[in-house]
Amino acid sequence: MKIIDHVTAADAMENNLAYTVIELTETELIGGDPLENTHRYWVPAGSDIHDSETYLEPLDNVDTNFTSDYRLYRETYGFLFPAEIKAAREQLGLTLRETALILAMSFATLSNIENSLLLQSFDQEIKLRLLTQPNDLRNLIRQHRPLIRSRAPKNDVNADKLFSKLNLAID
Repeated sequence: MKIIDHVTAADAMENNLAYTVIELTETELIGGDPLENTHRYWVPAGSDIHDSETYLEPLDNVDTNFTSDYRLYRETYGFLFPAEIKAAREQLGLTLRETALILAMSFATLSNIENSLLLQSFDQEIKLRLLTQPNDLRNLIRQHRPLIRSRAPKNDVNADKLFSKLNLAID
C-alpha cells in the first residue's frame, strides 16, 4: 500500500471532508479470470488506512478502478476496446441495432460494451471480431440470411437496407 495524496471533497451537505488517497495491488476476478491490478481508494481522514472496510471508490471518478480493470483485461487477453468495436461497426455503415441483430446480441448489451459499461465475454469477443473481418461477416450473413430477415422486424431493422449496406444482393 502506498499513500498517494491528501484531498478534500464536499459531501452531500456541502461540508468539506478530508481523505487520504491510497494505492494498493489487488487481485480481482474479471470475466472469471484472476487479474492483478493497482487500485486507488479514498480513506476518510482519521480512519485506519489498513482497514478495507473504510475504502471508498475515488470520489472524483467512482469508475476509476472498474475502468482500469477492464482496460488491463482487454490488453492482457487481446480483446477489442470499445472504440475499436464502434469504429469497425461504423466503418461497415451499420447501426447498433443492425449489428446486434447480425451478432445475435441484444441492443442493450452491444450499446453497453461500446460505451465501456460492460466487458464483453469471450463468446461476445469472438462475435465482435467479425466486425473487423468484413468478408467473413458477409459470408455469415449470406449463410443465415433467412434467419436475419425473419428476426429483423422484431429488432426494428430493415433487412433489405441492411443487406444493401453490406453489398449483399437482396433476395
